Amino acid sequence: MDKPLESGTTHFLDRFALTRRLEENLESLLADHGLRILTFGQTAILQGNSWMNSRLKKLDTKNSLVALMVKFSPDYVTNKESGKPVLFFLDAKASITPVFFEAQIDRIRLHSKQTGLGRSHIGEIEREAWFSYNTFYPRDEVAIIMASPYCAKLILAEWVGKIRCLWCYKGNVKGVPTPWDCDTCPVKTRKGFGVIVNVAAGGSGTPHTNIDFRSMRTLPVFLEQELGIKLDTNTYNFTMLDFVKTWPLNKPAGTITWKQYNGAIRDLRDEGCTWLKYRMLDKFFDTYQAFDAYWYKNRG
Repeated sequence: MDKPLESGTTHFLDRFALTRRLEENLESLLADHGLRILTFGQTAILQGNSWMNSRLKKLDTKNSLVALMVKFSPDYVTNKESGKPVLFFLDAKASITPVFFEAQIDRIRLHSKQTGLGRSHIGEIEREAWFSYNTFYPRDEVAIIMASPYCAKLILAEWVGKIRCLWCYKGNVKGVPTPWDCDTCPVKTRKGFGVIVNVAAGGSGTPHTNIDFRSMRTLPVFLEQELGIKLDTNTYNFTMLDFVKTWPLNKPAGTITWKQYNGAIRDLRDEGCTWLKYRMLDKFFDTYQAFDAYWYKNRG
């Protein structure tokens, strides 16, 4: 068996490469089924304007609604070429970082009033992207396709307006993560979240919004129900599902121990994500017992 794709831990370029490989597979699959994919998003809008690109990387752009609209715009405009014409926005996302801490899962359950929420049900997207899709674009005509190895259904799709929001990060109070009050949420007031960095997150520290995977359909069901497109099962399994199963989970540097990391994998496997491998550094294990024995011998 080939070594699972190493997506890196905190480096943005590693995660970008993973997402781009997902997009390439997805673009080909959708094109083969009669969907024309037109590039949209920041790259297409700015057309290589280096000054504006550098400006949009500054933190204070999060206070500008214009900057948010450009920086966090959907990846594609998609056109259904046969039958009844349909034109909509589409964004493809890859999520490889589950909620590791049980205390945070409990906070999300309490805040969202979703008592049956499991670890494999909680996805994440950039908080400002969530704001942008709900504020500047027709939310019922923006589809998100989300691929995640810690979701038992692997690849989901749904209109933004139908996706359940669970938690939007506001900051830490006495070291404890806190959510935005849903009654005064910036998505509703259309004022933006402002400049906040999540110091506990890997990479750039971008705050995230947690969404409920249970409020989304599988990609084949979404395409058939919404667009009348029936995917070829064998092609879909080979090019998409089997690919996502190879992704190892991200381990945020310095915040999650290998015991916590593999404890989360054990829970996720129990929830249906049986393809996930236990891991310590660059070594993978088929069982928790094998990991534990290796950890005990090499913990230093």
